Amino acid sequence: MKLETMDEVAESSPALKAFSLLETIAAMDHAPTLAELTEAANLPKPTLHRWLSMLEGAELLRRLPDGRRYELASRATALAFAILSNNSGSNQRHQILERVVRDLGESCNLTVLEGSEVMYLDRVEAAAPLRVAFQKGSRVPAHASASGKLFLAMMPPAKRDRVIGTLSLNRYTANTLVETDALRDELGRIKRDGYAFDDEEFLSGLFCVAVPIFDRNGRDCLAALALQAPVVRVSRANAAERVPALREAADALAVTLQ
Repeated sequence: MKLETMDEVAESSPALKAFSLLETIAAMDHAPTLAELTEAANLPKPTLHRWLSMLEGAELLRRLPDGRRYELASRATALAFAILSNNSGSNQRHQILERVVRDLGESCNLTVLEGSEVMYLDRVEAAAPLRVAFQKGSRVPAHASASGKLFLAMMPPAKRDRVIGTLSLNRYTANTLVETDALRDELGRIKRDGYAFDDEEFLSGLFCVAVPIFDRNGRDCLAALALQAPVVRVSRANAAERVPALREAADALAVTLQ
């Protein structure tokens, strides 16, 4: 009996072909149209349309309101979160977080972006805990968090504009950025500096500084590493002093996410 090679299995398996299409869409820096996907996937339009409909039905893809463009849906990002949380690098990532918390003496978390929210992939509390309800799996709004603003700032401009258009800029404290122009100005500063602050924008009394975790090409922001502390210990006056140590830890975390 002839055994099929992996390539032959991939060629004959609709499920693997559909998964490959998900990978293609995830790798693109914008929400692609059917025409763009036809070219990128090198498939006939009827076949591609059938697969897209199947992935939509499975809630792995969704169409944008214009009806022409596609992006990953919440089920796909939830799957990615589960994989990152449970793969072989999760213990190593947690150890890196523990080390940077020991070095800096403040709580730190590893975050990813899911839609308009930041999700906590992992978190380590400092010896003097913040006593807030942040834990693995917690979500916070992108516009009111250091990590969220960092993700927005690092996006390609077209994608950033689209995501900003979907945000509900709710106010959580007196410092929350609820005007689009003010948010865009802040994102410009973050892009220039390479790190972001949350200056009591989600919770009064809490300051946060976040740095990006890039892919191996140094182009795409895969995740973020953030430090959280009471404003009596960390503020705009001294937060930048923590950035070099955070960046060093971010480089170590990047290796575990490749």
